[in-house]
Amino acid sequence: MSQDYFSKKGKAPMDQEVDRDDSDSTPQHPSSGRHHYMTVGSGSTSVHAAQLQNLLDNDSGYGGSIANGEALSAADRHIPTAANGHLSEADRRSQAGAIHQLWYNAHRVTLGRSINKVIELLKELQEMNVSWPAHYPSVTRAEKTSRPAMGHAFSTAGDVHGSAYSVPTSPTSPPSIRRSLTSVESAESSRAQDRRPAEEPRLVTPQIAQDFSVLKLDLKLGSLHQAELVHSLEKGSIASLLDGKISSSIRHLLNLRERIEDTSSKVLVTGDLNAGKSTFCNALLRRKILPEDQQPCTAIFCEVLDARENGGLEEVHAVHKDATYDRHDESSYDVYKLSQLEDIVIENDKYTQCKVYVKDVRTIDESLLNNGVVDIALIDAPGLNSDTTKTTAVFARQEEIDVVVFVVSAANHFTMTAKEFIWAAAAEKAYLFIVVNGYDNIRDKNRCQKMILDQVHGLSPRTHKESSELVHFVSSNAVPTAGPSGSGGGGGDDPGDDPKGKGKDLDKIRDFENLEQSLRRFVLEKRARSKLAPAKTYLLNILNDVNVLANVNTEVAQSELDRVTNELRELEPQLESSRKAKAQVGDQIEKITEDTCKAVYDYTRLTLNSAIEHSGDNNHGVPYRGLFSAFDYAEELKDAMMSYIQEAVAHCEEHAKAKTVGGVNAIKQLGIMHLGDDYQNLVFRPDVMFKRKRDSMARQVDVPTELLDFVDWNTIIQKQEKVAGTGMALTIAGALVPRMIGGNGWLDHALSAAKILGNDNLRKLIIPGIIAAAFAAAYYILNQIPNSLPHRLATKIAAQLEAVDYVHSNSNRISSSVRKVLRYPADNLRVGLEQSVKDLGQRREETLKVRQESEVALKYFGNLYRNSGQQRAVVQGVDLDAPPPGAAAAGLH
Repeated sequence: MSQDYFSKKGKAPMDQEVDRDDSDSTPQHPSSGRHHYMTVGSGSTSVHAAQLQNLLDNDSGYGGSIANGEALSAADRHIPTAANGHLSEADRRSQAGAIHQLWYNAHRVTLGRSINKVIELLKELQEMNVSWPAHYPSVTRAEKTSRPAMGHAFSTAGDVHGSAYSVPTSPTSPPSIRRSLTSVESAESSRAQDRRPAEEPRLVTPQIAQDFSVLKLDLKLGSLHQAELVHSLEKGSIASLLDGKISSSIRHLLNLRERIEDTSSKVLVTGDLNAGKSTFCNALLRRKILPEDQQPCTAIFCEVLDARENGGLEEVHAVHKDATYDRHDESSYDVYKLSQLEDIVIENDKYTQCKVYVKDVRTIDESLLNNGVVDIALIDAPGLNSDTTKTTAVFARQEEIDVVVFVVSAANHFTMTAKEFIWAAAAEKAYLFIVVNGYDNIRDKNRCQKMILDQVHGLSPRTHKESSELVHFVSSNAVPTAGPSGSGGGGGDDPGDDPKGKGKDLDKIRDFENLEQSLRRFVLEKRARSKLAPAKTYLLNILNDVNVLANVNTEVAQSELDRVTNELRELEPQLESSRKAKAQVGDQIEKITEDTCKAVYDYTRLTLNSAIEHSGDNNHGVPYRGLFSAFDYAEELKDAMMSYIQEAVAHCEEHAKAKTVGGVNAIKQLGIMHLGDDYQNLVFRPDVMFKRKRDSMARQVDVPTELLDFVDWNTIIQKQEKVAGTGMALTIAGALVPRMIGGNGWLDHALSAAKILGNDNLRKLIIPGIIAAAFAAAYYILNQIPNSLPHRLATKIAAQLEAVDYVHSNSNRISSSVRKVLRYPADNLRVGLEQSVKDLGQRREETLKVRQESEVALKYFGNLYRNSGQQRAVVQGVDLDAPPPGAAAAGLH
């Protein structure tokens, strides 16, 4: 290319005439005020100059740099043809430009539709993630004896063979970071790589599960690995984190859609602190616009734009915090002169970014801003290591960028923050433009180049393959720059300069010129890479992640469906059996309770009746101390009888305890039989039963002692009947025996004595005889008190107890206590059976719900797997490196 960048007389005039041959062969379009290409000098025109001329003549659809805002669309352009099949050079260039435009627009539309489709898929995945939390792949990480080397690869259209390279690092380097479905082969070109057929593994390997590109859940906590942290969380927490990742991916896809539809290109210049970013930007502009210092001086984003977008005025628009910039709304920014920019970028409390409008009077083949093809914004970012807030802002800003120019200090190489930034940018940008600044200060330049290229190989293999175009070692401070006003050259040579020093400066300037040309080609001539490739790369990465996630969740849903189906087969019989057991056991419990209570009641009633009936059969060991102690004897005898009845009650209670133990054990056996280990065994303590006062009604029975109680006529009559029977037997015996033996003389003597006494004397003896008989009867009665009093008292006590229904009351009290005690294990067993039926029913409902959700999830993730795979094939079909069909014949190189 015959052109002079650094003529002391300034740049070539814009109105210089072009070569007559070119003007004659160029199709004449209506005057639009657009820029034209011109050749300075008499040298031959290079291939790149011819391509640039072609791009100027045939705008690729951007049209943003046309002065009057008019552009010729593909439909308006006339594509020349010749009947004999031969076209002139200008016609071939025009036809190639039209083909290139159609090819570019077709790819742009395809990627735009893919972005819309992927956004729909992600939104549906978000909705599904709420009802059925997505399963994150779980892989056990193998332990290694040594720290692995650091490696990194980037997903591309067809990188599915081989494994990621790794660069040996120090023992303190982090574990290797790899991307799924990637490969790097130094002996193979990127285009050949992209054309290889893709292999889609069905099984989830550890590499695929761990190497999500976009949907990776980046967690850091101490020495724990990311996979260990993810799989230690609950399923809901993972789903929440995944939902956040999906939301950020949707936002990024929206940004990508805006970027590919935008007619301008944004170039972000970033790097570590004091890497020389501002110096590099000034060298590109050939003007000292941005402040430079040995200390960090750029604290906010400075976006350098062509002054034509600001009505041709050179000025700085400082955008207020929390304000959206609008050039037509002066309330959103403050206006400053270019000379005041240094004060603005240092004091960053008031502003978030600056819009710097500058004029670039260089020719279109030299200028980056005034290139005649597309509007370019050059963004100078704060250093990555300045502070957390600024570093985070740079990370977020890179998502809006088409081209990232990463400035590296030749002395410091890549820091950890720089590596993390490049890894984050690699989610969509397979190619990065890397500038190694301050190269003139390095003594061993070969060693520096080797070390940095090795690091680039591990961070961005695609960039390393194109290192001749994308990695440059320069010294930006050696490039002459004019002042902010644009007058004078800041790097002119003094007459006394050393020729050897001039030669070195020329080499530095030549290196920087090569960088400029490579950057122009990357931004302008290879817009498919710089503009569309980030969208394609990100789409492939997100579709690969979605495809792997859908594959994993399809298998999980199928496994879950099989599990719940088998579980339902087991639950249905268990539930039916549990319901039947509940009814049967309820009847058995009632029978056990009723039988036990009835047996206790009958036994108690029979025992108490017998005790009351036979309480007067003896004196119960109470001694009779004579007539004068008769009443005391009666009270003691009454107490002894009551004690005897109480002992019968105690015996009945002990019997009831024994029967209760049997009933409790019977119920317990039913519980163990039907509930097994789920049966809650209650501890039964029989000694606690009947701790209250027994037969309180018996203590309230009051039986008074009366005189008649000492005479039991029934007992006496029964004894007289016994005596009379004995006397009659003796009379008969006395009458018969004497006769039999002839001994009847004593009766004759008695009758003789009665005759001797006579009637008068017999009358006199009647009263004394009666008295004697009375005394004899009284003595007999008093002598019979120990035998007659117990019966009399027993009769009165029985009558009193019958009046208060003593037997029934105690029988009912004891049986009620037994019923109450049996009710606890019975109710416990009923509750257990009820809970068992309830739990089984609830498990069945939950299982049915899970089965329904699993069926929906299986269908959804199956469709998602198929749709994501189809969409990925569509995106892979967008070959941005291959030339447009027919372009070679048309003359497009």
